[in-house]
Amino acid sequence: MGSEDDGFEIELRERLRDLHTTVARLEASIDTHRAEAVAEVEQLIADERTALDNRASVAKSQVDAKFTEAARTVRADTEAAVTQLAPGVASTAWTDTREGDAPVRPASYVRFGTVTSGASALAPFLEHPGWLLRGPSPTALEQINNVLLRTVAQTPLRFLRLRVFDPRIEGALGAFAKLREADPASFPPGAHSTSDLNDLLSQVVAQASVNAEQMGSHHARTLGELWEDEGRAVAPYTIVVVLSYPLGIDEATQNMLVRLAESGYPRGVSLLVQRDEDAKPARGVKPKDLEKLLVPFESVDDRWISSVLPDTIQVRHDLPAPREVARAIVQDAVHAVGSDTGPVVPLSELLAKHVDNPWTDTADDVIEAVIGRRGQEPLSIGLRSENPPHPNLLIGGAVGQGKSNLLLDIIYSLAVRYSPDELEMLLLDFKQGLEFKRFDKDADGENWLPHARVLSLESNKPFGLAVLEFVSDELERRAEVFNDARCNGITEYRARTGLPMPRMLLIIDEFQVLFDGDDDLTDQAVRLFENLAKQGRAFGIHILLSSQTVSGISGLRAKGESIFAQFPIRISLKNTREESEAILSRQNTAAAELTYRGEVVVNRNLGLASNNERAVAAYAEPSFLVDLQSRLWRRDTRRREPWVFLGRSWAQWPAAPVVSEESEAWIGRPIAITDRPVTVRFDRDIDQSIAVVGTGDREAEAVLGAVVATATANWGSSGRVVVLDGNSASAEDPEMLRAALDRCRLRDQDVQVIDRDAITRFVVDTLPGFMTDNSAPTLIVALALQKVADFADEQPRDPEDEFSYETVSAAEVLREVATRGGTVGLYLVGWWPNLRAVASHLSFDHAGVGTYVMLRAGLDDLRSVAGPHMNAPEGTPRVVVVDRSSHEGAQVVVPFEPLTTEVTR
Repeated sequence: MGSEDDGFEIELRERLRDLHTTVARLEASIDTHRAEAVAEVEQLIADERTALDNRASVAKSQVDAKFTEAARTVRADTEAAVTQLAPGVASTAWTDTREGDAPVRPASYVRFGTVTSGASALAPFLEHPGWLLRGPSPTALEQINNVLLRTVAQTPLRFLRLRVFDPRIEGALGAFAKLREADPASFPPGAHSTSDLNDLLSQVVAQASVNAEQMGSHHARTLGELWEDEGRAVAPYTIVVVLSYPLGIDEATQNMLVRLAESGYPRGVSLLVQRDEDAKPARGVKPKDLEKLLVPFESVDDRWISSVLPDTIQVRHDLPAPREVARAIVQDAVHAVGSDTGPVVPLSELLAKHVDNPWTDTADDVIEAVIGRRGQEPLSIGLRSENPPHPNLLIGGAVGQGKSNLLLDIIYSLAVRYSPDELEMLLLDFKQGLEFKRFDKDADGENWLPHARVLSLESNKPFGLAVLEFVSDELERRAEVFNDARCNGITEYRARTGLPMPRMLLIIDEFQVLFDGDDDLTDQAVRLFENLAKQGRAFGIHILLSSQTVSGISGLRAKGESIFAQFPIRISLKNTREESEAILSRQNTAAAELTYRGEVVVNRNLGLASNNERAVAAYAEPSFLVDLQSRLWRRDTRRREPWVFLGRSWAQWPAAPVVSEESEAWIGRPIAITDRPVTVRFDRDIDQSIAVVGTGDREAEAVLGAVVATATANWGSSGRVVVLDGNSASAEDPEMLRAALDRCRLRDQDVQVIDRDAITRFVVDTLPGFMTDNSAPTLIVALALQKVADFADEQPRDPEDEFSYETVSAAEVLREVATRGGTVGLYLVGWWPNLRAVASHLSFDHAGVGTYVMLRAGLDDLRSVAGPHMNAPEGTPRVVVVDRSSHEGAQVVVPFEPLTTEVTR
């Protein structure tokens, strides 16, 4: 057992050794496979990691690209939103010089800082209640200056009101003081006391009320909408800056501030309030009542925080505007005021469709004129008798605001639409100028306005009265016509009869001249005018009155209210508050708020403020008017010249004077609407002489020349003219009568001129023979007989008969000729410097004088002849004609222009 056991043990050990060997070999093989497997796995992992890294890199690149694009889109959208909310200077940095088209309305948002990305941070300002700024005073004031600068840069200065309450009198906004040099209303001196602030806020409330009325007339919700509707600035924005709040604020001013913050912003009022934490509010003042209405900003370090901003948004302070930038903005605003003349609406554009095809409208119901634009729409006014009755128009405006231009708009707009058979105009200019001269014929005698029936080109009350009398007569004539046709008015008459009775438009520029005074002429003018204003509409008679002022007209003190009640349509250009109320109505000061020359307030309801329409009158281009009037003149086939009155000119000779069968001397034209001259007829009767009395060589030349030329016109070759010339020592034609005497000679009439030294003997020796045997009608013209030394001395009747003692004076012979000469066809016209000289030659009672023609006579002489209440006639040249045999009294006459060789009879 022992050896077997040993062999078994040995075999077992060998097997165990082989097993260990095998195990070792297997372990070595396993380690080798494990290492290979690990290496393979690690390689696989490395390969996968590389692939993943590649895919991740691609994905990251794609994500980065998308993020970049998204960021670019967000930035562009942000910039677009910023540009839309606050275009231009309202949002750009001070270093950004971008400029674009100015918006119609200023931005309602404005920049107050920058966010982390550098984009502008905006907050609502204009057309919003406003801002409340807390923090260090310098920072708040820098922000206020920045906001005001951005607002000034984008708002026309005429339409911006900066109102400052500065109780500490710090003058922190002094950089804007230069604005008031261009427009005092834009930045008046600041208020420093509570009472001053109360006045300031009252003015702001009044302006907000005016803005509200304009907005209401356009149904606009905000002032900006009104600007856009009009296409221009029409009413001002107001910024109320309150510094050191609530210092100096009492309960009343606090309530007004709260009221403005609650309801003023749609009407253009916004607040900028700087909160002073050290200032204690006065009794009754609760700052939170105001602060809760405003956008709050608090300065912390270099950031603005606000309860209306998310906590995640960090807004950095804006730097204050550089001095040169601030100065440039203010200077540009000042310069723009001088160059801004306002919108221009050419009249040619408004009338374009009528110019090529004029006179297509009828005046059956209305005469309508387009005179400008209201917003984007044409503005028209219509004068009508009924439905509703708008018969008359009142226009007012300060000097230089475009009143004359507006009148031209109306006149030419009517003239191009209605033919002279539909409308005729009577045009009176009381301005001491010649505004209406354009409607008269030109230098070639052509191109007058066909519709012009009467033209008065200078201020003259007597002629104004004559026009009123003419229109009153026309009203009475039409009343008879309508009564015969059984019609109640012009509309019914035209419809029933088919007859084109024209409407009549009386236009009086500076009408107050006609009605200012306390004399009989003024009273008569007021009486006639009142009747025309009240009754004219039914007869197609309309009135347009125009003036710089309608207040304080003495002649209308008693009846002005009842007269102006007949003028429902009222138009005012810019004027004072007082005149605005006088033209429109009490408490209607809208005309004082107008900005540009040519802007108008139109009211069709007796000036009631709620009916105001704000518009721009068209610009009547001079060249267009000349061409238009020429076109209308060529279209008119009637060729009826207007009746023209020039207050400082001679009367014009008719183109074809009528020669009567009688010996008729023409003096001139009456101050009346008639072509019939004022004449003196020489009859075969006693007392036919004419005494021309007074000084003034030109007037005397005009009167005496006209008398000689016209009285002898139908005498033929048998006529005779004898001139007793006391001015000259030679028997030559006197200069003043030369043209008239030439006409007599052209008719082969006998003309004799007796010089001063021969006058006495001629009168004594020759005139008695004319009295006993006068075969030819004779005109004796006596000039300056007071210069003939021996004219009143007794002379021998027959100087050759030395035994005759019978004497007579030349004065006695002249009295006989003056008294009885007419019975034998011997007529006397003499010129004396005064009535005393007349009496020295024709006795104290001026024997034989049938007619006086008073030149520049003394007042005593004038009243002695014309009556105790007569005054010297207004204007020049003028003469007063008094017929002693007539009950009509004195007549003021405009002499015919002195004769020249070009004037024939």
